[in-house]
Amino acid sequence: EGARYNVGVLGNQVILAQGDPVDESQQWFKDYRYTGNVPDDKGRKVFALVNKATGQAMMNKHKSRQDGLVPVQLAPYHAHERVDHSMLWTEGRDLDGGFREVRVLRDTSNTLNALNGHLFDGTVIGIYSSEPWAKNAIWRLAPV
Repeated sequence: EGARYNVGVLGNQVILAQGDPVDESQQWFKDYRYTGNVPDDKGRKVFALVNKATGQAMMNKHKSRQDGLVPVQLAPYHAHERVDHSMLWTEGRDLDGGFREVRVLRDTSNTLNALNGHLFDGTVIGIYSSEPWAKNAIWRLAPV
């Protein structure tokens, strides 16, 4: 308890990592530029989440593992060409202290989640049903 984690990239997986403000694999930017001005069902702007170190975007293709969990995937991000809808996310309302759910655009009842409810270094990040009360399902997207 009390540990600070960031979402990072390790190999080709998106995971929780011990917070390190200079580790670019833990730095993501919201890219609104080429999303076609598509809003979510609440009228909020949508964005791609792009990793600073890899230049890859987080995707929500809903490819389940054998255990039924759905890890997010990474893919090359070529925004100037076309942004695939599986790369688009939206934020829920402010829940407390700037924390929000990060929602899948095409189904906002599914959100970014530290799978299995774990808040440990190395926990895989994936898609799960909305749980706005759960610490493993709310995020603060802070400027770097």
